[in-house]
Amino acid sequence: MTQIFSFSSLIFVPLGLIWLIQTKTAGMEEVTQRRFLKTTLVIAGLVSLIVSIGAFSQNHTSLAILFLATSFIALTRTFLKLKNERLKTEFLPLYLIIVPIVVAFARFGFIENAVEMSRRIAIKNSETLIQSIENYHKTHGHYPISLQALHYDISPEVIGISQYFYEPNGNSYNVYFKQFSDELDADEIVMYNKLNEHYFTAHSQDILEYTGETLELRRGDRRRVQLSAPNWISINFE
Repeated sequence: MTQIFSFSSLIFVPLGLIWLIQTKTAGMEEVTQRRFLKTTLVIAGLVSLIVSIGAFSQNHTSLAILFLATSFIALTRTFLKLKNERLKTEFLPLYLIIVPIVVAFARFGFIENAVEMSRRIAIKNSETLIQSIENYHKTHGHYPISLQALHYDISPEVIGISQYFYEPNGNSYNVYFKQFSDELDADEIVMYNKLNEHYFTAHSQDILEYTGETLELRRGDRRRVQLSAPNWISINFE
């Protein structure tokens, strides 16, 4: 969501440049100034919609609805205020130029560290789940068939990572989670397998329609990175 905002907000920059140039060269009547303000509000609404759709596509439904509702209320109030009184706008063109650029640079500067930190915390917090699975194996002689339940009692406790997933895998099992990637167009799966027999499939329909080598080729899980934590890997899907 933050990444989408950092890129989509750059659309304000050309508007700010045009506004600033026109103000400095020819001055600006109040009517024209109000038009620029209305254009800014329209673009802000568009950015809010894009960010909300991005959050919704990443299964952050509540966050998407909350962000969209808050943005709509704020923009509506500003628009109504614009109709009834004159707003101070002398610094707004500069803000439209500087703030999106700063946000975009911050994204490039800090997102990789943020992803690494969230991944590390989620892996650390999974130790309780993995130990519980191993305890189950000691008691019953096999790993659980499924951990599907209404409530997932052990949480990653990381913003942007909703839950851990579990599935049997041969003589072992996979514990994995999905997290945001430092690449805008990629999804990242972080997976544990004690025997290092990791695999993941991009599309469930491929599992139903293909087997053997064909399925292996279609999984799309070849972009793998071995992590510092034992038996954990990161898989990127474009």
